[in-house]
Amino acid sequence: MDNLLGGAFNTYGPLIVTMVFAAMLALSLYLPLMSGQLSLASPGFYAIGGYIAAILSTTVWKPAGNSYPIYYLLAEMGIAAVASALLAIAIGGLALRLRGIYLALATIAFVEILRAGAEPADHRRCGRHLWHSAAVCNDAGIPVGCDSTVAL
Repeated sequence: MDNLLGGAFNTYGPLIVTMVFAAMLALSLYLPLMSGQLSLASPGFYAIGGYIAAILSTTVWKPAGNSYPIYYLLAEMGIAAVASALLAIAIGGLALRLRGIYLALATIAFVEILRAGAEPADHRRCGRHLWHSAAVCNDAGIPVGCDSTVAL
């Protein structure tokens, strides 16, 4: 019986973890909506926490072999949660003065700033393409490496 449960968790474990994380993200979007406000900054804080945990697990605490100690995982989650919470307090102090559409716009701007900051530094943004979210430009600022030549 124990082997059966271990096999099931090995098979469905990543799916269960993904479902729990998605449920937590959905709940973090729903709670402000219940109070009549639309705050879209939760995915940004979710991304910051994931980014910090990924950096810690790949560069700071490298696993030995195929196993990854649970105390490393708990420490990563704690550090990522504290960093996200501190940023949420800083952003929330400014954004909570806004109401309605202005709060939604400010939080969307925050998420877009995070997304733009997460792009690789060697890719310069020079416009959006029809089928590509970001174009790589040559020295003259002309997009290269795309099928489309129409810049939006």
